[in-house]
Amino acid sequence: MRETRRVFVMAMAAAAGFLVAEGGWPVAQYPPTPPPPRPADMPNPAEIHSDPQASAAAKRALLQQNEKEFREGVERLYRLSGELREEVQKTATTDVLSVRMVKKTEEIEKLAKLLKNRAKGG
Repeated sequence: MRETRRVFVMAMAAAAGFLVAEGGWPVAQYPPTPPPPRPADMPNPAEIHSDPQASAAAKRALLQQNEKEFREGVERLYRLSGELREEVQKTATTDVLSVRMVKKTEEIEKLAKLLKNRAKGG
């Protein structure tokens, strides 16, 4: 009984070693993934039936709205930086840096980043 068990274990070990050495086992376990489907080259149906003048007017209106928001943001940035400047002049910052000043600085940074992204067209 020990002989047959030993022969069986050795045969299984040899078969496993052969599969690993040949590389057949990992390939069978992980089949290659198919390539992703190609996007269709069909035009957008909304663009086919759209009026070019209407889309130009819509783009112009969107650009004007973006410009208005950008100008308002610049004015707000100017106002916040002025408020921060006044607060810094009133306070001895060598002793204490107030939480309000830190929060205002963070707000200015966030607004400046937003304006920078809008200026880039994002």
